[in-house]
Order: sequence, then structure tokens, then C-alpha cells
Amino acid sequence: MKPDTIKQINFEISGKCNLRCPMCPQSTGRERDFLKQFPIDLYKKAIDDALPWGLKYVNLSGSGEPLVSKHLEEAISYASERKLITMLYTNGVLMTVDRFLSLADAGLSICKVSCMGWDRDSYKYWMSVDKFDQVRAQLADCINLPAEKINGTYLQTNHLIHDVENLEFEKTQYIKNWIDFLNVEGEIWMEHNWAGMYENTERDKLFPNRKKRSCGRPLANIVEVRAGGIGKEFGAVVPCPNVLGQDSQAVQGHLSQDSIVDIYFGEKMGRLRQAHVENNYADFDYCASCDQLLDVEEALVWTNIPDRAYGESRISGLKLV
Repeated sequence: MKPDTIKQINFEISGKCNLRCPMCPQSTGRERDFLKQFPIDLYKKAIDDALPWGLKYVNLSGSGEPLVSKHLEEAISYASERKLITMLYTNGVLMTVDRFLSLADAGLSICKVSCMGWDRDSYKYWMSVDKFDQVRAQLADCINLPAEKINGTYLQTNHLIHDVENLEFEKTQYIKNWIDFLNVEGEIWMEHNWAGMYENTERDKLFPNRKKRSCGRPLANIVEVRAGGIGKEFGAVVPCPNVLGQDSQAVQGHLSQDSIVDIYFGEKMGRLRQAHVENNYADFDYCASCDQLLDVEEALVWTNIPDRAYGESRISGLKLV
């Protein structure tokens, strides 16, 4: 199976992050080559190259923090001027009212904020900073802005269950202290193992007998682009967002060398797709131990986002599995 369109591109606009969250491989020493800022000229070229192939969605998310990028508003504007739906995924620490208004003015469609930890102590541990009250206050100020000022941009939150034995407690607290407190749409997920980077995750323990099947990502019409690349290269195309911590092993090509079209429809990506069609992952270490190969609908613990479903892209709803 070979895709014939590029409907969505996930751009990591910054490989750097301002936090060191313990559940994220970014905190334990991400490969130095990938701690770069994505060149804005490569970003614009990738969009221009993909537009004739059906591009509709641009997700300015990856593993770094997009709000540290000096090109973020320019990147959003370039996409929105071409009638593309845009989203960014941020930890929210830098999300002031002024910045939110700036993003809205640029044409941002969706701002999704990662809020890990249901009270001050748990937030301080899981987000690595003591800013629970600050972030909630900042987000509340953004949400309460008059509709005419934010140009249709809307804000959602994202949360993780860290201990499945206390799932109901954590879920209830997230809903109380974030969703209801902010009166916002949000979603709560179980942790995952970052393409096998972490062993013995809670999901592995809960679902040891689930049959493996393709996660669907290499077969979807979605391209994943890292800010950095191997050596002096930029814009590494990788199979999925979960290869964080082992990006170099999964590089399919670099936008600083080839076009996004040539890489995505190229031979190397084709071999990975064929492996997913045949359910044969032995030659791809970053796939072989990934818990995204398990069909676990329960991983989406709770959401009040209309039509949000397990196995679909956050921004577009494109089917992955």
C-alpha cells in the first residue's frame, strides 16, 4: 500500500525544550543533532511542495517546545494564508495572553496544552517546574478572552495517567483541577513507551496478550518532520513522533537534501510501509518494541472533545488504525 496524497505534515519547529519532564526522552538526553531550530525557508518549501499533493493540515508539534521558536508566528501565518488548518502542542509555561493573541492573529486554529500532574506537587514532578498555579491562571486568562480577539483559535488540554492502579483518582483530579477549572475541552491518555525506549510500561502490564498490528502511521497520509537532522542536516523525516530519543535510527531522509515528496514516496519509506502491511517489524528496532502496535482503545481514558477518537490524528481526525 502506497499513499498517493500528503494531507498532513507534523513539523517540529523547535527541537529544544524549556522543560525536562521525566516521562519524556527529551529530558534524558535527546540526540544533540536534533536539538535544532527548524529553518523557516525549508518549512515554506515543504509546504509549497506538498500543496499540490492535497495538504490540508499543518501540526506545529514534535518533541521540542514550539513557543521557543522565533519563527512560530511566521510559520503559522504562512500555512493559514494558504487556507491550511494549523495546530500547535505546547507545555504552556510560556503561554501568556499576549503570546496567545499573537498566535491567534497569525491564524492558529488549535492550541493544545500538555498539563501533566493533577495538583501542585504532581505537576512539579511530572513537568519539572513548580508552575501549576501560574499555568492554570495563564490558560484561564487565554480562555476568557473575548471571541472577537482570538479569531476562532481555540484551546484544549492534554493529560497523562501515570499510575494505572490509581487511574480513576488521577482521571477525576484532572477533570476537576484542569478541565472543569478552566471550562475547557481536553483529553486524558495512558502513558506510552516511546517506540520501545521505556520497558515495562503500565500499558504493557495491563495488556500483555494484545495482538500486534500496524500502528498505521507509515500508511497514513501524514509526514513527520523533525527540526534537526544527522550531522549538519535539517528537517529529518521520520516515521512517527514516537521515535524521540532514537531519531537518528529512523531517519528516512532530510529536507535539507531532498524534497518532502521524494522522501515520503521514496524507496526507504516504502520498505517500512511494506513491513507494516506484512506485520513484520524485526528489521526496525524502533517499531519492534513499540506499544503503539497494540490495539488498546482504553489508552484514551477520557475526553470531552467532540468526535475525538482513539486511533486518529489530533488535528485532522485522519485514521491511523
